[in-house]
Amino acid sequence: MKKFFLIASIVLSGATAIAQELYPNSEPASIVPKHSLGIRLMNEAYTTPSKFKSWHGAMFMYGISSKFMMNAMVTTSNHHYKTLPESYIQKDANQVEYVASTSSPDNYLFESVNLGFRYRVVNKDGDHRHFRMALYGNGVYAEQPHDEAEVSLMGDNKGVGGGLISTVLVNKLAVSLTAGIIKPFSYRESASKISLNYGNSYNYSLSFGYLVYPFKYKSYDQTNINLYAEFLGKSYDALNVTKDQNTVIASDNAYKKGNYIEFRPAIQFIVKSNLRIDVSTAIPMVNRSYIRKYPLYLLNLQYYFFL
Repeated sequence: MKKFFLIASIVLSGATAIAQELYPNSEPASIVPKHSLGIRLMNEAYTTPSKFKSWHGAMFMYGISSKFMMNAMVTTSNHHYKTLPESYIQKDANQVEYVASTSSPDNYLFESVNLGFRYRVVNKDGDHRHFRMALYGNGVYAEQPHDEAEVSLMGDNKGVGGGLISTVLVNKLAVSLTAGIIKPFSYRESASKISLNYGNSYNYSLSFGYLVYPFKYKSYDQTNINLYAEFLGKSYDALNVTKDQNTVIASDNAYKKGNYIEFRPAIQFIVKSNLRIDVSTAIPMVNRSYIRKYPLYLLNLQYYFFL
């Protein structure tokens, strides 16, 4: 019982300071509390003219120290085939090989295992304000083919990535800026001798969070309500498809070099300073992503266990 009240007091003392920087679509420079385990269930969904597509991930976060945390994630979706379809590469009337259009799969597959860390390098606290910076990195194991140029370490590609997060809090407003790079690994099939060779990807985001309720924090049982406006962007190189080490023509926009910025508004509920519920959507602002349709709907659930 004494441990429970100690944990509750810690959560209470920091609830109004960090609640509005628990961004639904990006990570803050804050660290998971030492010796606590966070579990986050993430869900994304959109529809095509004929199918319902969804992605699901389970993330486990553990605080090693006040500055360092580790995380692990597994994902599944109905976005990928287990291997490339036999009709993936075809020949035109002149016997020139090209990448053919294929339908998306219906079945759900296990996608990836993701291991990562976050290390806080700067921490400056003041009266109702603070500034923090953290380095992050992760590596992903995935075996399924991802036949688009845009790479992602959230289940699509095998690869490594990392970057820098800066977060500032002033009263009820939190602002965070993230910049990172993804280095994907190629996908190869020995039987068909087809290779998908991805280029590097650069991600960037600017996130705003504002605590709208309660107006004055009084107890552990009060529900927090936060509003978010997040702007997520990515720039990526073209996908090079080869067969027998010869480049295959890929004319669809999804295979070309690109960039985009999405607007992701969100609302968040934090119940008893622990259970977190995020609801958000993604709307294209500048260009668009070709690995999903719009609108994209997202739902996250998160809970902490203090060990």
